[in-house]
Amino acid sequence: MPSMQQQQPQQWWRDARQRNRVLLVTFAVLALGGILFPAFSNYLFAGDQRVVRVTMQQDAGQEARDGLKRACGDLPGVRVVPDKGNPDPRIQGRFPVRFAVADITPAQLAALSGCIERQPGTLGTITENDGN
Repeated sequence: MPSMQQQQPQQWWRDARQRNRVLLVTFAVLALGGILFPAFSNYLFAGDQRVVRVTMQQDAGQEARDGLKRACGDLPGVRVVPDKGNPDPRIQGRFPVRFAVADITPAQLAALSGCIERQPGTLGTITENDGN
């Protein structure tokens, strides 16, 4: 009887085809995880992050901005978002005023809207980070 040589299985990392397949699947899993993890953590599990941005008239100065913050910033559920950028009042006066309204009730939001409408120098409001 002729002796039969037994073929030993080759390790997967020595076979180029299997090695490439494993590397491709590993890369795909890491890429998908890199996309989905920030999506879930930054958007789905972030909670309510709404901000009401008040657009001021072009000639409204820092006094009008400060008056709006004082008048409407102390309402229940409302928090004034600190200004970012150049602290110079001549420059900062052109920026909108922002109020954080996370987890606010509809009645509190209506009170904020009414307060903003009563203040001089305001043009309108836009809600940011509301999921749209």
